[in-house]
Amino acid sequence: MNDITLSILVILATGLLVILIFVLVRRNRFAKEKALAQMALERGWKLEVVREPLKYGQRIRHKEWVIELMTESTGRSSSTTGSSHVTATTTWRAPGRGSTLLIGPRYSQVNLGGLGEALLRQVLQKALGSEAEGLVEVKAGSDAFRKNFLIYARDPEDVQRLISPFLETTLMSWKKFGPIVKRTNQGLSIELPGTHFDKPGDIETLVKLGDIVLSQEY
Repeated sequence: MNDITLSILVILATGLLVILIFVLVRRNRFAKEKALAQMALERGWKLEVVREPLKYGQRIRHKEWVIELMTESTGRSSSTTGSSHVTATTTWRAPGRGSTLLIGPRYSQVNLGGLGEALLRQVLQKALGSEAEGLVEVKAGSDAFRKNFLIYARDPEDVQRLISPFLETTLMSWKKFGPIVKRTNQGLSIELPGTHFDKPGDIETLVKLGDIVLSQEY
């Protein structure tokens, strides 16, 4: 077998492998879309499939909330890696009222003193804008929860009403996603950056958590 024949065989094998991976990915995506569509039909939700040149995902609508499950590409190649930047997000949103609050991941267990406080204020400012002013840290929930999550609110009593064993357990199980629960003048949101939920069980849990957050509205 000469070098040319070997090169052709390698190219053909690589091409077949790429095609096989593409088919398997498409089949897996179709199966997940079908399961999600069936789930939405059974629960009376409206499902919208988003297919755009640089964005793919689903939008689930209920009379009280909306869930967006999106994967988006910048379409621009990185100068260092030669690949486009892809981001995934899972977000639950609903209209809401009440004072501002935020529950988010605690990224450092080390007390950085004034520097840490300044950095935290920058994070709050980025997440909440002008609504970050006047928020205070609230100690609520179990020791394990407080070790992994920060809670800031304008009214600490709001947090005491919101924190529940289910909320703690759910956010702790999603810790690797960096979940953020917010209430601002734009409404309520539960954000999971960096992940695109596609399993019915995960979406069911998100809906249940959203219902708990909504139930504390007054």
